[in-house]
Amino acid sequence: MKIGLALSGGGSRGLAHLGALKALNELGIQPSMITGTSAGSIVGALTAAGYSPDFIFETIQSLGILNSLKFAFNRFGLFKMEKVEEIFLKYIPHNSFENLKIPLTICATDIEKGEAVYFSQGELIKAIIASSSIPGIFEPIKFDGRVLVDGGVVNNLPTEPLEGICDFIIGINVTPAGNNMPINSARDVLMKSLYLAIRNTSGEKLKRCNIAIEPHEIYNYNGLSMSKAKEIYKLGYENAMREAEGKLSQVL
Repeated sequence: MKIGLALSGGGSRGLAHLGALKALNELGIQPSMITGTSAGSIVGALTAAGYSPDFIFETIQSLGILNSLKFAFNRFGLFKMEKVEEIFLKYIPHNSFENLKIPLTICATDIEKGEAVYFSQGELIKAIIASSSIPGIFEPIKFDGRVLVDGGVVNNLPTEPLEGICDFIIGINVTPAGNNMPINSARDVLMKSLYLAIRNTSGEKLKRCNIAIEPHEIYNYNGLSMSKAKEIYKLGYENAMREAEGKLSQVL
């Protein structure tokens, strides 16, 4: 059976993907193909490169990516992603879709045309960075003749590349927007606005998945903060165990 795995965006909430993947691994469920947007593209790429959920979690925590960002004083965004590219090259030095251990598709948004763009071959790291460039926070990425931003703007749960190819699809959405999401800063306003814009389409796609993993409590966590990383990871693990354990017979 060919198992497809779709991973949503969600900033630091994407650490819940790693907890969910650990649970799936323990249940003996291994993806044949992965798709991802934004944080999901980061987790998806490192997973497809062969790293374990625990290793990825510890690495992301120790890297201090926010401290590696370079200020970009321009009218398009606040931060550049140059240092982040160097970090990815350390862990995926071949920088190629073709050399990954699991086939991967990454979704970004062409901000000029307002459409989803899917990358599954050629240069890998530019595609990851483009897919993760939250509008208004990170500078848009010029790549492959396009101006690209976060894939979640138009497709936060990219199940389309899996449909018609995979026999069984697992969707993990870490961006449910709750009415009680804390608003304490301009960043919180921006993030909740993005979550509200994408939650309906992500929810509809999740309904089409054979296993739908969505830790609803996660809306209480700031998507731009790593301070509760272990709690987010645990939420993903526990929710995936509950949702997937009862459906093992359908998958294996």
